[in-house]
Amino acid sequence: MTTIGARHRNLRDETVDELRRLILKGDLEPGAHLTELAISERLGVSRLPVREAFRRLETEGLLEALPRRGVRVVQLDNDELETVREMRVALELMAVRRTVERGDEDILAELRALLKAGNEQSHEVDAATLDKLNDEFHELLSRGSGSRFLADSLRAVRNQAHHLVGGKSAAVGHSWEEHARIIEAVLSRDAEFAMLLMRRHLTARHENQGRAKGVARESSS
Repeated sequence: MTTIGARHRNLRDETVDELRRLILKGDLEPGAHLTELAISERLGVSRLPVREAFRRLETEGLLEALPRRGVRVVQLDNDELETVREMRVALELMAVRRTVERGDEDILAELRALLKAGNEQSHEVDAATLDKLNDEFHELLSRGSGSRFLADSLRAVRNQAHHLVGGKSAAVGHSWEEHARIIEAVLSRDAEFAMLLMRRHLTARHENQGRAKGVARESSS
């Protein structure tokens, strides 16, 4: 098996990405205790990039420090899920509005390319490709806002939302058609309509996730 230590990329960023992926997939479960030594051996890297990854993911709200005992994967009360969702909706709407208002031509060009790619693949797209399209969609709108602080905050809130419903693998399937309509509204420079569509999209998704989680609890009881 090829470890990330054997690949040629910024090792710090690679370590952060891989550790985040393990948490969001649910491979590292909420409450799991992590040590620098164990993670460095698992990822095939030294302890320094692992230590830096721990710090980064603490700021993203996915890990919490344990004095003299390493860190653990955050395990929040389910009541926090609604707060995270409300925060996400507010930030996503802000990103959409600012993207339209700024009208950055590079971002708009990337959105057009994403819309074209998504429409071409939507009839035969698999779950992995949908995940990639979804991530690119939200990242572009975050970057389009022109605010690094907003983009970083949105990324953290999205990660926490995935984490609280059991990881990306437990998330409800994406709807490319909904994303496409939002992109079209942004490209038409209709901020109000784009924000309305985004609110509907996130509200429906959160309701579906809530139902899916309830079914999962019932089936495990």
